[in-house]
Amino acid sequence: MSENRFLSFILTESILLLCLGLGMLILPKVTIISFGFMMCFSFITYGGYKVINAILTRNFSRHYILDIILGLILFIDGVLLISAPFFDIMLILGLAGVYFILKSISSSSFSIQTRKTLNFWWMCFFLIVPEFLFGIIVIIMLPSAALWLLGILTGMDFILSGMIYLNMYISTKYIQG
Repeated sequence: MSENRFLSFILTESILLLCLGLGMLILPKVTIISFGFMMCFSFITYGGYKVINAILTRNFSRHYILDIILGLILFIDGVLLISAPFFDIMLILGLAGVYFILKSISSSSFSIQTRKTLNFWWMCFFLIVPEFLFGIIVIIMLPSAALWLLGILTGMDFILSGMIYLNMYISTKYIQG
């Protein structure tokens, strides 16, 4: 895979993450769209994208199986959230906590793997700590955690990830030459 194609995947993911994160945090406040629907839509959309992206970039990425697992966890979490009256909320929150911890591992392996390709690759290390802490917060507060906490943490993670990926794309594409 060429560097330009890889950069286009990073740009696409950063824009998707920014849109989903802003949508999760802002749209329920300004429109009649419910918070739960935005969480379902965001989880299913990003989970599906993550699986497809991991399959398409499997020749470039060494941790594509972890990305497939992350995408499936988030997709399943979104589907379970749609049918929340039939499933226990504890299962949904537990899967989200596992997602955050695995996402911190995926972010660290992504940053190490792309250190020769991307400028500012080390900015992914700023994602590792919050994602790990979000996972720990969700798992520790599991019995009393609410879905709004999960939605706010996920929205913050999406926005932070999107901004960092966009910064890496811009610095690699335009500053490098």
